[in-house]
Amino acid sequence: MKRTSVTIIGMGPRGLSVLERLAAAAAAQQLLLDIILIDPAECGAGVHAARQPQHLLINTLASQVTMFPAPGVVQHPPVCATPSLTEWAREQGYRRVGERFYRLADSGGYDITDSDYLPRSLLGEYLGWVYQQVVAALPAGVRLTHHRLRAVDMRQQPDGSCVIELDNGYIVPSDFVFLTTGHGSNLPSDLDAWLAKFAQDHARYNSKLALVRHVYPVEQLTRISSDARVAIQGLGLSAHDVIAELTAGRGGEFIAGAEGLRYQASGREPSLTLCSRNCLPYAARGINQKGLDGRHQPRYFTPDAVDVLRRQALIARGSSQLDFDRELLPLLKREMGEVYRATPGATAIDDDTLFAELLFPLQTRQFATLDEFRSYFRNWLQTDLAEARKGNLASPAKAATDVLRDVRATLQAAIEHGGLTPSSHRKFLNVYHPAINRAAFGPPLRRNEELLALLDAGVIAIQSGPGSRIEIDENDATYLLSTKFTGGTQQQPVDVVVIARLDAFFPETETSLLIRNMLKRGLLRPYYNGVFHPGGIDINRAGQPLDGQGAALSHMWALGYPVEGAHYYTHALPRPQMRSRQVLDADRCVAMLVARIAAQPRRAARRRTVSPAPSHSTL
Repeated sequence: MKRTSVTIIGMGPRGLSVLERLAAAAAAQQLLLDIILIDPAECGAGVHAARQPQHLLINTLASQVTMFPAPGVVQHPPVCATPSLTEWAREQGYRRVGERFYRLADSGGYDITDSDYLPRSLLGEYLGWVYQQVVAALPAGVRLTHHRLRAVDMRQQPDGSCVIELDNGYIVPSDFVFLTTGHGSNLPSDLDAWLAKFAQDHARYNSKLALVRHVYPVEQLTRISSDARVAIQGLGLSAHDVIAELTAGRGGEFIAGAEGLRYQASGREPSLTLCSRNCLPYAARGINQKGLDGRHQPRYFTPDAVDVLRRQALIARGSSQLDFDRELLPLLKREMGEVYRATPGATAIDDDTLFAELLFPLQTRQFATLDEFRSYFRNWLQTDLAEARKGNLASPAKAATDVLRDVRATLQAAIEHGGLTPSSHRKFLNVYHPAINRAAFGPPLRRNEELLALLDAGVIAIQSGPGSRIEIDENDATYLLSTKFTGGTQQQPVDVVVIARLDAFFPETETSLLIRNMLKRGLLRPYYNGVFHPGGIDINRAGQPLDGQGAALSHMWALGYPVEGAHYYTHALPRPQMRSRQVLDADRCVAMLVARIAAQPRRAARRRTVSPAPSHSTL
């Protein structure tokens, strides 16, 4: 039987899911595989490095994170033990001591509960453990090689197989390829380049002046002086990482008391302020009252309802594309409204008003002064925390916004592969998607409690409001946060601007040499819905990239962040006991690969014409 070579480019969580499914298929069907992994870092963790400070948290309950399929949802069972993140942490002897976690076995601390949000370093350690367990359980017919290098180019052979070039010039031939490169970075925008040049040109007049375009790894923030004035652009999950690094990471301490958290400063924190389009933090997640796999079962906003609307649209308009505002949003509002009103303590409110208040609280508000906005910011934060403490079943507001998490499959059915008209798709991503993230996919409530404590301590001050802009002051060699209020414009000088958001995946502006070279060769093309480019590369419904002429690359699959565009919300990790998108995508693509192997005529194995590179390991 011929051996088949399979290469996975990028070995973060998406690549790990592919490897896990390859191992299961190989064990069940006695496949002879040469699996080649290309990633300069340790396999498994991706951006969740095991070596990072514990004050960086994941924003999902650890008990709701796994890397394995739920029983019965895939054809072939895993080849190793399948604990969730929480189960693994307990098995490893981790226990909670205050807000930190240590391997103590039973000698101290407290048990990790299903309600704990664990440090991202433990997630990275777990992902690395999963990788090692899968590798140890690989069947005898599988050989594994890990090249600790970057892929920089790829060529397709006449038979569909590929030749991959690594950044040291080494060539990797492969019958099949999985592209799972994860988060990337874009070339600077015109605004970013302008702000960076200003910092470079004026550093001689202000030694603290800096633009930080990418916040990870957060250790780079140690270069920010303790006497600097720092503006954090963005109030989402990355912003909380920046805040944690510049406060707890500088030796500050949050102390619990009868009236909540109090922040004890170390004196090494810079002065922090926050700015964004809305200048409102992400809403805190309600205390989980649904258990490990509990979720709202929608009645109105369902995949079946989307299918009905598509058939009606095809008959009425000759196109199955939908308009989110006109056809889908009323169903979503009704879903959220019924959950809200069914929760004890809910007030009488119509669906439209509820949706606006939960997702667009600033829509009808104007502020005369910065002080007026500061007061609103603080009151909003306190009110949201009070609702979060009630829980995601007992709080009407949190129960309603949690619907947005539970109907993610319906949103994917509505949006993916050109499911919306181009103009509706653009509006959804620009207007509704950020609002959904802010309302439903926020941090643990502890993070917003910390934010409130930092405001009280004066470490963070609100110095701008909605619609603020970053400008420059040539005379004082500083940046300026500028906000227009109805009573006049407020400006605040700052020394450092930290852009606390991840880049979207736009192939044309990606810094990855591999992606840029594959575009040049016509092996990939950007995904377009009509004239709208939401990001990502173009793929068919089987997950295979489409080349410059629109033909599918029959020996290649792309999963995860590079296809965020044709797909929607690809970055959520799998959940125990549930049909998780990441696992099912990997399983489907591996099943196609296995079918292609079975259909191939027997051929002599490809002879290698180069010797192994010195920077790889073979298992």
